Amino acid sequence: MLKPMDIHMESKADLHFHTWHSIDSLISPKSAVDMAVAKGIRVLGITDHDTIEGAKVAKTYAEKNNLPVEIIIGEEIYSNGGHIVGLFLKERVESFQSLEDTLKQLQAQGAMIIIPHVTFEEDPLGEYIYRYRVSYTDLINRPELLAMIDGVEVENFQLIEPDFPNKATFINENFLQKARIGSSDCHIKMNFGHSYTLFDGQTAEDFRRAVEKRETRAKSSKQGNHAIINQIMGFGPIIKLPFHLILQFSYRVLIDIGHTIKNTSRKTFKTPKKERL
Repeated sequence: MLKPMDIHMESKADLHFHTWHSIDSLISPKSAVDMAVAKGIRVLGITDHDTIEGAKVAKTYAEKNNLPVEIIIGEEIYSNGGHIVGLFLKERVESFQSLEDTLKQLQAQGAMIIIPHVTFEEDPLGEYIYRYRVSYTDLINRPELLAMIDGVEVENFQLIEPDFPNKATFINENFLQKARIGSSDCHIKMNFGHSYTLFDGQTAEDFRRAVEKRETRAKSSKQGNHAIINQIMGFGPIIKLPFHLILQFSYRVLIDIGHTIKNTSRKTFKTPKKERL
């Protein structure tokens, strides 16, 4: 348990972090917690793709060893309208549903909902192949969906777009009007600790209150070529699109194959009922 401290102290949170339970990360849950402690991160959201198991392992490790970091169980979900980060989850949410259904399922859990790496223009792939980033126009055109959102990333260390923070901040302040979030979107160790969210307090609940009041502050120390090298090493734009396309279609195919095998095996190997004597 974290020791009580002055609620007016300022703390760091990173709400977008991947462990090796996610297909695209090289970091163990234990290492994630140790890194957070070393970098002074008080609240860490583990948001692996399509699983919350890494977050559970990290939370257990932090609590068992009484470490000064609180783990939020989260997930980065592939919706058909772009990636969504859900925090404070009780159970995982299935990917490849509509944006609306994804948001509703998160809301039903009482989850906090963050839009990571928001985009500012129409996705050239549209709905035909794959959408990686949620478009802000999708949200402002659907007020009922926008109302479900709690925060928007305006700092993301994984992105190399030099004008992303300015554009994201402008879009958020003028159209979306949600809490400002800074995240590492970490997949490799060297990407961690450079982008984060500042909030008053020290606990996950303090962070949640700060988000609800829109009192969070996004910070980043991203700089030039250093960030570019990190981005490329951390599954950067050169391979990100085909990687995610392959992941999406492979996931769907494997799920279909799995269901087919499961249903076939049930029919084939169904134990016959014993005949009455």
